[in-house]
Amino acid sequence: MQVAGLVESKTHEHISDSTIKRLWKPALAYKTVSERTLNVISSFLGYSSFRAFCDSLAGLGLDDSEMSRAPSAIFSGDLTKGDILEIAWLPDRECTLKYLGDLKFEVIKEKNASISEGDTFLCASLAQGRPLYADNLYHKGELIGSYVMGKQHGLTKAVVAC
Repeated sequence: MQVAGLVESKTHEHISDSTIKRLWKPALAYKTVSERTLNVISSFLGYSSFRAFCDSLAGLGLDDSEMSRAPSAIFSGDLTKGDILEIAWLPDRECTLKYLGDLKFEVIKEKNASISEGDTFLCASLAQGRPLYADNLYHKGELIGSYVMGKQHGLTKAVVAC
């Protein structure tokens, strides 16, 4: 029996095989999925609705997003070209950064880090206790892409130097 047949036999609601394929195959994916389709699939899984399914996941601590402002966040938009920042992360990584403007930073000094003096990257904000996400990282003149500092425990230091 096709998956659509299993869904219909359990929920008494019809969903086509092509709809199910579009849910699971990115190349065929819909840009949006109807609320009815989400509710029927959730019902097939034993939930009263898609909202109940989402609430159940949230109750398991599987929510993979968070919106919060770190109390000591440094926002690139608040910096002036030439500002110097000092950052550190575990176990013993340290970097001194120079703000170049337009969200861009240059590493001017590093200790025990994978990035090197002269590397540049983009970053909108950084804060102690949070990972630093460096985008468009140029490492030794080559575009690497992304780099995360303090991935598990966040930065242990993030200050604008005097």
